[in-house]
This record gives sequence, structure tokens and C-alpha cells, in this order.
Amino acid sequence: MFARFNPLKWRSSTQALWVSFLLPLLIMTSYFGFRHMAPFGSSSILTVDLGQQYIDFFENFRQTILHNPTNIFYSFAKGLGGETYGDWTYYLFSPTNLLLLPFPNTMLPTAILLITVLKYGLAGWSFSYALRVMRWQNGWRLPLFGVTYAMMGWFVANDLNLLWLDAAILLPLIIAGFERYLDGKSSWLFIAPLTAIFIINYYMAYMIGLFLVLYVFWRLFWQPYTLRERWTIASKFIFGSIISIGLSTIVWLPTGYTLLNSKGQHMLDNLSWKFEYQAPDILGKLFLGTFNFEQMPSGLPNIFIGSLPIIILWFFFTYRLIRWQTRLTALLVTAFLVVSMMYAPLDLMWHGFQFPVWYPYRFSYVFSFWVLWLAASVWSPTLRFSWTQIGTLVILAIATDVYLYYRLDSLNFLTFNQLLVGNAFFIMILALHALSRRSRWWLAILSLLVIGEMTVSTVWTLNNFSYLTNTEYQTYIKSLNKITKHLPSEQDNFYRVAQSFQRTKGDPLQGHYNGASTFSSALEHQQSDFMAAIGQPEGDNYIAYSSGTLLTDSLLDMRYLLQPSGVEPNTPGTPTNMQTYQRTDTNGTYQMTKYTGTAILSENPYALPIAFAANTNALNVTFKDNDPLRNQNDFWNALIGYQHDDIFKSENFDSSTAANVPAPATITGAYLKKENKKQVASLTLTYTPTTDNPYYLTLGDAVNNDNVEIQLNGKALPTMPSHRHTIIVPLPAYQKGQKQTLTFVLKKDDLWLQNVSLYSADKDLIKSQAQSLQEHGLQVKKESETEISGKINMPKGQGLLMTTIPNADGWHVMVDGKETETVTVGKFFIGVPLKPGEHTVTFKFAAPYFKISAIVSLGFLLFMLGLGWSEKEKRRHSLHY
Repeated sequence: MFARFNPLKWRSSTQALWVSFLLPLLIMTSYFGFRHMAPFGSSSILTVDLGQQYIDFFENFRQTILHNPTNIFYSFAKGLGGETYGDWTYYLFSPTNLLLLPFPNTMLPTAILLITVLKYGLAGWSFSYALRVMRWQNGWRLPLFGVTYAMMGWFVANDLNLLWLDAAILLPLIIAGFERYLDGKSSWLFIAPLTAIFIINYYMAYMIGLFLVLYVFWRLFWQPYTLRERWTIASKFIFGSIISIGLSTIVWLPTGYTLLNSKGQHMLDNLSWKFEYQAPDILGKLFLGTFNFEQMPSGLPNIFIGSLPIIILWFFFTYRLIRWQTRLTALLVTAFLVVSMMYAPLDLMWHGFQFPVWYPYRFSYVFSFWVLWLAASVWSPTLRFSWTQIGTLVILAIATDVYLYYRLDSLNFLTFNQLLVGNAFFIMILALHALSRRSRWWLAILSLLVIGEMTVSTVWTLNNFSYLTNTEYQTYIKSLNKITKHLPSEQDNFYRVAQSFQRTKGDPLQGHYNGASTFSSALEHQQSDFMAAIGQPEGDNYIAYSSGTLLTDSLLDMRYLLQPSGVEPNTPGTPTNMQTYQRTDTNGTYQMTKYTGTAILSENPYALPIAFAANTNALNVTFKDNDPLRNQNDFWNALIGYQHDDIFKSENFDSSTAANVPAPATITGAYLKKENKKQVASLTLTYTPTTDNPYYLTLGDAVNNDNVEIQLNGKALPTMPSHRHTIIVPLPAYQKGQKQTLTFVLKKDDLWLQNVSLYSADKDLIKSQAQSLQEHGLQVKKESETEISGKINMPKGQGLLMTTIPNADGWHVMVDGKETETVTVGKFFIGVPLKPGEHTVTFKFAAPYFKISAIVSLGFLLFMLGLGWSEKEKRRHSLHY
């Protein structure tokens, strides 16, 4: 039996598999090295979501595995706190992520590059291995298809989406495993890789599941099977799929429940029964290098696979010796996949009934696999084309070229040079197949052309992107590490951290602290709703606590504030260079505790604890759309029992001066329009504080970075964050008697001053009321991501234990050893009705349905192990009788 697996007996194939792995790996390593990406220079592989989102999750992966395992279920670094198992199952379950563990966060770009090139290699090996298993290709023909698969357009365009690449790696193994299962081999050959993709990335697994249905449909007509044989194929597919789904229940069941509170809120949004672009335009994507930055948000599907598979596909459909039923069903599957990549309802179905935000047609890799799979099933160096096949293919190619030439001005991904080079490769590869006599160098020449075409396409594609420099990334991370190491231990000391500089919304994950910003596809909509209510930038998958006030800092337990020091503002990556709105409203209120040269750490002595005694009036609070400071007033007043005046009061501007626009009588809601479109237009507003209280400016979503620049005392404010509700801009405190000037410089011909209003805040009132609430706060004795416990003495007249823990299924509260019902405050936070007196309170989180899903998965595993043992016993007994 050992001889059967002896590499010496498979020497050429073994070598070919190694080449299939190493060639794409070395090509991509050489390219990244040429671009001086870390560790080869001062650039990095970080771009778009990889640099703005995934890298923070990768650091969280390291931190969780090495130091804090409970982070896998819940984290207060996800916004104000959120379930994280869904984040892990989408972003972090790839086994290649284990390679991140030895690298500190300053060196993560190097680790990510290592993983990226490894996945290129694994994709090449996977496809070649599957072809060898099928006995369709062998020897040095394997790298021809392996490299093509690894460097196909979808893989290159999405190498920044590392979490999706495992699907392309496992798909050939799933299909090959299914085929071997049909041939009487172990069902595990199909079940194991299918279960693996369900666990690694449920999103991509869903797409593979849909494709498998199409594949099985084609497989039923591959040969002239009897009805019984077709039922055997279908039943084996159904059995294997059910077992895989059962084994992976531990992933998809808890995650599915989580998605109902995030992505599930927007299913079937914007559904339209139409084609999304001119259907023939998709032909342009068959040319090399047809992906760029403009294609990311709303482009066409990435289906480039080189000239060879397209040529062979034509042969497949026109070769009469292949059963017409096989060709017809293959054509139907191909047509369905193509229509799915342009017809909105089918596109929506492939994406789980929710249109993706950026990176459209994410499922197009199954089309590329399908075409390559069909091509590899019939190709060999002895393949002969008839002149009819060649002639009709040339006519179709010319028609395609003519159409695309006249569409060049409308297609932002295709140029004349790409058409020219693509046709050159196509003609040379087709000409090789037209030769009647083929020398021993024929395969080598073909391989050079195929690999050359794939390499040129890869280089052209990746050259379209700009990348974050490693120097900038490390500058920022080192500054963040340096300042956050001075934060106190959280073991029995829960607190949150605000900041007025930010590289990404995932900074809390990088800095290992509880913040209030996050960027996650599994973000709970309640987090976005609350942030919108208090005037912070938010979206369906992100929140950013960048416009805090003294009141929200106190309410949300923002005990510390990270601020830039003001040095090196022009050096990329310094906190000052990454500054958001300055928190000058905290001047004179927060005390500086640490200065590191690039950043300042300040302490807020008025931050409330994670839980505190409050008035039951808070249960009746409702929020008004686009009125954040009123919402803050109402919430705060309800907590203290409506005993005092409002914290925030509306203020009037002293004067307004218009330049090239009519001077408005009323500022809020005014509509400004340039009188002379060729000249600069602006509106200057002034106010003079009569106290040292801080001031705040509100801006509606019509006032954004695209149409206005706002200047404070002649200096431009930092770039306005994207927002879809009214946000708050902090203005300086301790400016009594000093005139302040706000200037709105129009960037377009008109501007609506939606919700542009000025407010002052009574800082002394905030201090006194915060101190009153602090007196009856929870004294934390134990704190982790999934458990907070402590003691509280509830005073008379305060019947609510108010927390700033987001309420979600999974939280359980024990009061004096007994589980207690909770209430929701402000449609967001956990509240606990409590009677006066001393209580011991414990908050515990358990991911919903995790335990039951683990039991189900274990049950399926035991069933399969038992089935395997039973079959083994049957075989053993059959040998004795």
C-alpha cells in the first residue's frame, strides 16, 4: 500500500504539482517584491478594505488566540460592544490566519503578503491536483491549468479580500471529491472540503452550494445513465451536502441568527427586474487586465481566464463526438451563470438576497472554474480543430473586437492596447492549435504563452491600484502602541477610550482597548441607529465616535481620550496627520496624564461607570431624527429625573457675511447659490462666547465634504466624515470674550445649510450631575469580554440600573444569584429594574444557539464516525466469508 503513495511512482506528476504551487507563488512574490512591498521595501500590500478593515481583524485574531479567547464571542472593541462570533466566521476562520501569530501588529503587512502569495500557490496546486485525480491531465500539462486558475481575473482582483480566496482554493477539491465519491471512494473526500468551506466562510460556501446544484444537474447527463444511476448521483449529493451542513451547524446557525440583526435587515433592498448593463459588454472582461479601482464599487464581473480556455470551450461545444446531452446541459449551465452575472434578481440570489456593497458579482469565480473545468476535461496536446471550428471562432472573435472597439469610450476598464495584446495572445495560441505537426517544444511554447498572458494580466490589473506605504502604517501603529500601553489594566476596571485621530474605524482592535468605532459587515443595526441619534457618523456596516461631546463622553464611560500632539502634521501616519475633529471642547475639563511626543492621553474624571443607578424615566426616552443635541438633552435629563435645565442650549450667531451668495436672514436651513459661478463663494458666521463653556456645531447630511469646506478662525477643519444623518462638530471651550469665526466655502454652485445650528454646553452642570450619578455606580469586581460583575447600592427614587452595554440576545443578568429580566433603554442599552439596597449584579454573555449548534455538529460527527466504523466492520466480515 505504501508503494501506491510512493512519490517516486508519481515523479513527473508530483513535480508538476509542486510547479503548480510554486510558479504562481513565485510570480506573485516577484511582483510584490518589484513593487517594494514589505518585507521587500517601504511599500505594503495594504489597499482598500485590506488596509482599512481586514488588517484590524487580523490583529484582533492574534490578540484573541494568544491572550483573550473570549473575544471570539463578544468584544467591547466592536463599537460600544457587540457579538463577534459572526465576525470571526466571516473574516477570520481561514486556517492560513494562524501564520499571523508570530508577527507583531507592526509587521502585519509582511504576514499578509506571505499569506497572499501562499493562497496563490494553493489555488494553483488545488486545481492541478483535482485534474490529476480526475485523470484528465497529467505531467507538465497540470501547471498549464493550475497557473491559469490561480491567476484568473477574479483571484487577482480579490487578492485584497483574503477571506474569500479559500473558496476558490477548496472548490476544485470539493468537485474532485464529489467525483471520487461517485466512483465508490469515501464520502469524506466530498464532505470534508465542503464542510471546510462552510466553516471557513459561510458566504462563499453559499455560492458554492448553488453552483453544486448546477454541477450535479450537468453531471446527471454526462453519460447515458439509467434512472437508477441518476438517483444514485443525486442521493449521494444530497447525503453529502446534508452531512456537511450538519457538521458545520456550529458555524452557520449562530451566525445566521446574528445576520438577522445586521445584513438580514436589508434583504431584497433595491430589487429590480432588469439587466444591470448591456449584455455584450461582458465580453470585454475576457481581455487581460480589465479591473481597476473604478470597477470596485460598480463594475462588471471578473471572468478573465486567458485565451486557451475560451478556445477549448468553443471546441467542447462544437465537437460532435461529445454527447449532445452533455453539451446541451453544459450550455444551459453556462448560460445560467452568464445571465446571473447581468440579470439583477439572479445576481441578488447569488449574494444571499442582498446586493453587495462594492465588489459586485463576487460569485464569478464559479463561472471561471466551470469554464476551466470543461476545458480541462477535453484538452490534450493532440487535440485537433477542424477548419470549420477555427473559422467560426475567428468570425466570433472579430465580431467581439468590432463591438468592443466601438464601445471603448463607454467601458472604463478596457483600452485599445488591451484589445491589441489580448488578440495577439489569442491568435498565437489558436495558431498553435491549428498546426498539423507539433514538435516536442509545442507544449513548452504554449505554456509560455498561457503563463505570459496570465502574468501580463495580473501585472496590468495590480498596477491600477495604489497601496499604503509600510512606513505610514508602521508610523501610526507604533504611535498607537506607545500611547495605549499607558492605559490601565481592565481586569476590574472597565472603561472606554475616545480618540480625535484615527487611521481606521478598527483602531480599538489594533490598540486593544474598548472604543466606540468599528467597521464590520456583521454590525448590529441598533449600534448605527444609536450613533445616528447622538450625532456620530454611521452607516450600515460602520460607526465612528469622532464627534463626541462632554455629555456623551460621560454617559458612555469614555474615561480616556487620545489626542494628537500637533507635531509632524505633514508626515503620513502620525496622529496629527490622521486627526479627526479636535476635541477642544474638553479643554480645561480633562487632565493630561501622558505625552509621548506624537500623542496625548487625557483622563475624563466625569466618565460614568458601565452601570449606574438612574431614574426610571429613562425607559420612556425616544429619539428624534436629525436632532442629536436634543436627543442628548432628553436622554440625560431622563436619567437624572428631569431635575434641571438642559445641558445644551441653542445659540445665535452674532453676524453673517456673504461673498458671492445672497446673505440669508436665517442660517439654519438656508439655501445658498452662487451669484457668479466662476468666482469663489462663502458664508462667514461669527459668535463670541460669553462663558468658558464649549460650543458645538451641527451639520445635516446635505452639508458634506463634497460641497463645502468649513474653516474655524481661518483654518480648515479636518475632512468631514461621511454621514447620512446630522452630525456634531466640537468647538473650543475657554474662549470667553474671543470672537470665533466659522466660514463655509462652497465647492459647488449651491449649498443647503441643512441643520446648521450653534449650541453651547453647560460644563459645570454636566460635572455636577455626572458626579451625582457616579456616586451610585457599579463597583466592578470582575471584568472580561463576556462577563462583568460587581456590587451596587441602589438609592431610593432610582429604580433602574442603567448600563451602557448594548442589549442583545445572549446577555443574561444575575441579581443576588438569581436571573433577572432586563429592559431596553433608548432602544439600545440594557437596563435592570432594581429595588433600593445593596445588590450583587453579574452580566454574562453566551452566543445565542452556540451550545445547541455545537451539540448538533458533534452529533453529526459521531454519526459519521459510527457509519464509517460500521462500513469498515462490514468489509472486514465480508473478507472472512
